[in-house]
Amino acid sequence: MTPREHFKKQFTPTSLKAIFEDRIVHTGTTGKDGVSPAAFGQIIDSEISRILAKVGSRSYRFTTYRQKLVLKGAGKAPREISIATVRDRIVLRAINNILIECFSDKRQAAPHHFIHEISQLIGPLGDEFSFVQVDVRDFYPSILHEKLMARLRSRIRTVDLLELIEGAIRTPTGSANSSQVTLAGVPQGLSISNILSAIYMTRFDDMMHSRHSYFRYVDDIIVVCKTDQAKKTFSFVAKHLERIGLLCHEPAKNSKSKIVPLSVGVDYLGYYIRPKAVSVRNSSYRRMMENIMAVLTAAKHTTNSRKILRRLNIKITGCVFEEKRLGWMFFFSMTTDLRQLRRLDEFVSQAWAKAGMEKFGTPKTFVKSYHEIRYRLNKTKYIPKFDEYTQEQKAALIADMEGREVEEVLRWSKERIDRTFAKRVKKEASKLEKDITPFS
Repeated sequence: MTPREHFKKQFTPTSLKAIFEDRIVHTGTTGKDGVSPAAFGQIIDSEISRILAKVGSRSYRFTTYRQKLVLKGAGKAPREISIATVRDRIVLRAINNILIECFSDKRQAAPHHFIHEISQLIGPLGDEFSFVQVDVRDFYPSILHEKLMARLRSRIRTVDLLELIEGAIRTPTGSANSSQVTLAGVPQGLSISNILSAIYMTRFDDMMHSRHSYFRYVDDIIVVCKTDQAKKTFSFVAKHLERIGLLCHEPAKNSKSKIVPLSVGVDYLGYYIRPKAVSVRNSSYRRMMENIMAVLTAAKHTTNSRKILRRLNIKITGCVFEEKRLGWMFFFSMTTDLRQLRRLDEFVSQAWAKAGMEKFGTPKTFVKSYHEIRYRLNKTKYIPKFDEYTQEQKAALIADMEGREVEEVLRWSKERIDRTFAKRVKKEASKLEKDITPFS
């Protein structure tokens, strides 16, 4: 299909309504206008008609994004996340779907893919090789619109689609002056942000892959090279990043940019990587313990023990939902340090007992989840695969989460069970995604 055909396919009443029902209706996020997904759903037909009319006349304008600041740690400036209105989220998701089709070869691989590739590469190597780790400053805010649009036009000639994309990236966040024309920056947090950044980096990636053992996940760059060439390699990377408007920190103490022998290892995408071992980074490990404690702390404020056990088990095992593998254990399935997982299991067991929850059942374990994910995922029943749940399984989950009896839920209509199940699972899935982001 051509970009124009993809555009026509996405911008129809049926497609836009499906986007709302599949990706937005069960979320609680509101944009600058304060309209919730639930409220928007009450007027969905008229709103979709409005979207189509404005897109068709090339007069669609995005509402200023709501600003959300995410703390990155002491002494660091917070990350700015842009929250779009429900109406704009529908349009942005449709654009994202088109871009993924038009640039299907530019989709970012999952983090564990990079960890596997790096560990396979460095396994037999010694300190005659080094890691060159490059920390890009303000990646998303530095993306140059002119260069980005040129890369988009290499495959897309649909003017109204290009205008929509340009409008999306130039829409300000927070209290910014909407009349001020911006020439750089892609707002973080939009559904199109990741694919646009991947498209922007296309030529740089191709050039680097042709010369080096190079790995990039968004703005996290690793090069493995001969130690005596490491400084020269860093300078090469920095010079070519600067040509596309991106600056990086110089290697220094306490800088994420660094040049270190392989045996020293590096933190990358939540992992700590060395030639003989791959483990979960300490900060990621501590964060999971905090998330577990948050679930157990909730046990003090509810009499629904089944909900606590169900929620804790999902934290431990992760799940498969909407054909996506979600959760901490899926993300960190490349670890080779099972001692960390055993310590987590001991921590869960002790915390569960301390909370007086033993009489309500026994939590699942990280070690078994690891083995099921690595070696038996297609056959396992240990990891919840919510896409395959029967009505009885859906009813059991709803009953546990809402403190009801299964027999009561089974008397509901199929539509009510499906709707409630989807709402409950989407809520838990969103928490799993938050467990592992941001990981930088």
